Amino acid sequence: MSRAERLEGRDYSTPDDKEFMKLQDWLNHIESQECETEYRTDSEEDYRFYASKQDSPEILAKLAGQNRPATVFNEIKPKVDMLIGMAQQSPFVPQLIPVGREDEPLVELMQGTIGHYRRKLKIQEKELSCFEHTVKTGRSLLYFWIDRSNPFKPEIKAKRIPGYSFWVDQDSIEYDLSDARYVFIDKWLTEEEIESYWPNYPIEDVKHLSQTSGGSMPIFYNVALERYRIVECWYKKWVRVYWFVNPLTGEPENLEPDEYREFVKALAEGVPNPENPEEMIFPEVEGYVESRMQKIYYRIFSGLSTFEYGESPYKMNIFPFVLYGAYKDDEINKWFGAIAVMKDPQKSLNTMRRQLSHLLQTLPKGLLAHEAGSILNIEEYEQRSADPTFHMELAKGAINKYKFEQQPQISPIYREFDEVSRQSMKDTSGITTEMMGVQTTSREPGISVRLRLEAAAVVLYLLFDNFRKSRIQGTKILMSLIQQYVTEPELIRIQGTKGQQLLEINTQVNPQIQGFNDISFAEFDVEFEEIAETGSMRAATAMLLAELNHQNPGAIPPHIILEYTNIPFTVKQEIKEFWQAAQEAEMEERQKDREVELAKVAGGIYGRKIAADASKQKRNEGGK
Repeated sequence: MSRAERLEGRDYSTPDDKEFMKLQDWLNHIESQECETEYRTDSEEDYRFYASKQDSPEILAKLAGQNRPATVFNEIKPKVDMLIGMAQQSPFVPQLIPVGREDEPLVELMQGTIGHYRRKLKIQEKELSCFEHTVKTGRSLLYFWIDRSNPFKPEIKAKRIPGYSFWVDQDSIEYDLSDARYVFIDKWLTEEEIESYWPNYPIEDVKHLSQTSGGSMPIFYNVALERYRIVECWYKKWVRVYWFVNPLTGEPENLEPDEYREFVKALAEGVPNPENPEEMIFPEVEGYVESRMQKIYYRIFSGLSTFEYGESPYKMNIFPFVLYGAYKDDEINKWFGAIAVMKDPQKSLNTMRRQLSHLLQTLPKGLLAHEAGSILNIEEYEQRSADPTFHMELAKGAINKYKFEQQPQISPIYREFDEVSRQSMKDTSGITTEMMGVQTTSREPGISVRLRLEAAAVVLYLLFDNFRKSRIQGTKILMSLIQQYVTEPELIRIQGTKGQQLLEINTQVNPQIQGFNDISFAEFDVEFEEIAETGSMRAATAMLLAELNHQNPGAIPPHIILEYTNIPFTVKQEIKEFWQAAQEAEMEERQKDREVELAKVAGGIYGRKIAADASKQKRNEGGK
């Protein structure tokens, strides 16, 4: 029996098979839910509206049949671009805040390390990309993973996953997905890509099962593109665990029963003494308390073929990705973006302006009505009537035998409706005329304009607050991955001598304990916030430092002030070297002055000693 036949003939009696079938049921169920089916239909239309493809094939065919142009007056794109520009103009960086003063060195070390990896992985660009597509279609994912191409040096990676490429538990309502049972992520790969990722897996099984699956099964093969659907599922599962106090750390921990028994066995065989690694000790666990908890698992599959599965390799009990969401339809639990609320006014605007354009092109012009023979140069009139130098010649006595009919007037209702449609798009999206940079008056005070802009920005609070929450959540995941996969030598290389000093400050007592890491700390040691990093802030910081240094000369070294100024690096280095040379020269002068003083003091002591010896000798001679 082939592997494919054996897979199709499963009785699904083992726990692993039952779990796999539950995932299949979840996937089949979520693919048919209104929140996901409507999202895909609407998001596809949202992308088309942004790209000025705002008419269906039926409307285009109807316009073509009437010989009318399918003109699009795209009022949506500039508004969406403005929202994206607002996010870009205020770049935020994560800020770690220590809970206690003892955590400050550790937080400073992690702050610099996170900043390095954000620049290295271009996290800010990826965050803005997620926000861009969230504004357009309602949602995106920022996905973190570990690239193990080099097993000796795993690398942290991140990428954006579009909203139509993943499926979220329809019962999840928390923004951080903390209540979601599962998330499915789709990838469409070629046969060669599958063989490169999983070289030992028989591709015939995937081809057979993917091409023949049907009925109630999800679709796993695209015949036209010749690509196979690979589904990566992250899900939560309740497991039985033992809670106990680890005698090595004194902290409560949990392990599954098999892992707990192995841990107790390892303690019975002995572990190195923290104070004397050459000595073995035999600590004992004082018992455990059985409980149940949710843990994160993953499975990568196509059809009935599983490529990988197991417990999450990351030491964090959350999904390794961040949801970016704009607005939510709570009735069906569906995300939507800013374009969705502007589509109806945009459709009305296109229809009305096309109709107005058609009327302007087809309305009869002013007509010349005259009695036969009253116009002597009628042919010249027909050819040159638009010429400003043309004059019409009339027959004698025919001055009252002609007249001009006025061109029919277009109702002003078109202009009023145009304004209503445009204003509706501004009201529903929260993007006002002032925010678009359009000047409406020249007499209004600047403070009034600024206050009105701030009031208008409040309408966009929900959108940008969700953006802030997503960035903070992404920082937590990135920090967790750094703690797990960044080695101390690499950390020192990133931070230089400063990092070495901070590591020495935070060195733990027992490096032999499993999980030892100077950059590891718990949730109660640090809090997360954000600050806006702009050129004006850096300039203000430089001015503040310069003022403090002016009031207290020499209190702040020049190189610290220079870090916040926008001057060339070579100039900074020259100033720093000059300052260091001046400091060294000053120290040498002080050393010379100290030596002179010491010489004077020593000379005075030596002179007093000679005088005392002479006086003593004289007294002795007098006594004799």
